[in-house]
Amino acid sequence: MGTLSRQVNEAGSMVDAVDAVTDFKALQVELAAAAVGVVGLALFATIAAKSGAFSAFAFGYLLFVICLGTGFNAAGVVLMDESAGAAPRPFLDALLAGVFAWLKSLVVFLIAGAGVLVIFAAVALLLWICKIPVIGPVLFFFAFPASALVLGLSFLAVAFVLAPVALPALWSGQGVMAALARVAVAIRNRLLAVLVRGLVLALLLVVASVLVWFAVISGLFATGAMSMGILRTAIDPAGLMNMMGGGTGAGGHALAGLLGAVLLLVVAGTALSQILKKGWCLIYVQVVRDLDVGAVEAEMQQRLAQVRQQAAAMRERVQQQDTAAHAAQMPNGGNGRVPPVTTPGR
Repeated sequence: MGTLSRQVNEAGSMVDAVDAVTDFKALQVELAAAAVGVVGLALFATIAAKSGAFSAFAFGYLLFVICLGTGFNAAGVVLMDESAGAAPRPFLDALLAGVFAWLKSLVVFLIAGAGVLVIFAAVALLLWICKIPVIGPVLFFFAFPASALVLGLSFLAVAFVLAPVALPALWSGQGVMAALARVAVAIRNRLLAVLVRGLVLALLLVVASVLVWFAVISGLFATGAMSMGILRTAIDPAGLMNMMGGGTGAGGHALAGLLGAVLLLVVAGTALSQILKKGWCLIYVQVVRDLDVGAVEAEMQQRLAQVRQQAAAMRERVQQQDTAAHAAQMPNGGNGRVPPVTTPGR
């Protein structure tokens, strides 16, 4: 059996990710964090509307994003514990681990983004060299496909390897460098296995999304039609505005129905996100967790130390240049002596 056929057969285990739809502990953690974010956003949006201070709305939106990121990563921590066979964590411990994982994930994606920018800069420099007369077109003949391949592989790594490998590593308690080292080793040694499982997970997520959203949306339309006939109210923004304007009766039903519909949509979207996170955890456990990344992590730490030393040396050089320029601008060369003041003779 070929390597690709074997990877496809082994990727059938990704079907287990669908069970995460009914993982109520992960759902509870993520929905609780999202609820706090929604309440905070609504509170600060109300304050901003009454006071006209945009900063209040900005703070509320920042709080909302923080809560969403915390809930997403906390649910990932719960699913990672289950995938690895670890003991389940208490609710608050999962939320706290989600906060740290969310902060570390920001650092991981910032470093990955900086790496992609470095690749773009290298390609731009190579293309600029191709402007040289005579040999430029010949060099461009080789540089163009090579640059396209490098950029394409970079996009592939970011889209299909970075999140499925780095995030579960963070959810399992690894540090930033350890997560990036696992990404690098997975790209080097297990790229095909990660890609095949990622494609299978994407197909499962598409099928599950079609089924879940069909059930939710068709149910909302049917229930909304029955509500219009029985309660004589439409679940639409007009009913909401009527309620907010002080209306009663149908306006109250419209507000309640609209909020209930939003709640159902949020729950459905959160349940589908559990499939994605559980699939990433399975990819990590099956493909990446047993990789030896010690040498790669040490090399990354060494390169990071070199970058820090170069940045410190550059900063010191700039400070010396500023000091020299400041001294040159001072009277008498900056030796601290003030030239004598001469007065014209009488």
